[in-house]
Amino acid sequence: MVIDANTKIAALIKANPAVIDAIASINTHFKKLQNPVLRKIFASRVTIADAAKIGKCDIETFYTKLRPLGFNVSDSQPIQIEHIQRDTAANINYDMLLDVRDDINNGKDPFKKIMQAITTLPKDKVLLLVNSFEPLPLICILKDRGYESEVVEVGSDEIHTYFKKATDELLNTDAHSPEASQFDEIRSGFEGSLKYIDVRQLPMPQPMVTILRTLESLERQTALFVYHKKLPLFLLPELKDRKYEHVVRYTDEGVELIIYKQQ
Repeated sequence: MVIDANTKIAALIKANPAVIDAIASINTHFKKLQNPVLRKIFASRVTIADAAKIGKCDIETFYTKLRPLGFNVSDSQPIQIEHIQRDTAANINYDMLLDVRDDINNGKDPFKKIMQAITTLPKDKVLLLVNSFEPLPLICILKDRGYESEVVEVGSDEIHTYFKKATDELLNTDAHSPEASQFDEIRSGFEGSLKYIDVRQLPMPQPMVTILRTLESLERQTALFVYHKKLPLFLLPELKDRKYEHVVRYTDEGVELIIYKQQ
């Protein structure tokens, strides 16, 4: 069987059940695969790349374990894994808390419980999901449904994932944000008084942390110009609370934001 980073763990196990013990031997994060119930939860939803990120290891570590079992690795370029970093400084407010660590530890699938919570979550509200690993498949599922997420590693077995679905108002502009068509006008108004930062390559939640810390040290009558890979939905309420206004422009590389206070 030819495999690559996008091959599902379930497909590996189906091809050779010895995969279970081979992956479980990588580190303690994968011991759950030896539990039939937990294996059902993870294997069908997780790719090799996802598992490497969850287990905080390189994809090549998986290939080393899988090659002796008869698997051939595709010649395609390897995927670079961006592991989350521990950072408790992203003080994100939330409206609903759901801790599913006991469910996972007791061999229960929390997916239905999580989706029920998401269904009852009002628009523009935030759900904090507490888990023992980064829920990558869930993040992908909810992203397709219009939810943004931020992930914070609080401890080695405590991962906080914040989910929020923006209203149409937030996705475009809000009462405190000029129309995007005014972007160049706002930029011209702060000509010579713009501070530029690029957070596109920073792992979550560093973009939000970096922006807020930069604003704290920003000189008066200076605006902050931010290059970001996406519209930072969790940042917008923070800006509003701090009496900042913003304007957004979408580009091929992501979004550009100008954050400022009225002079």
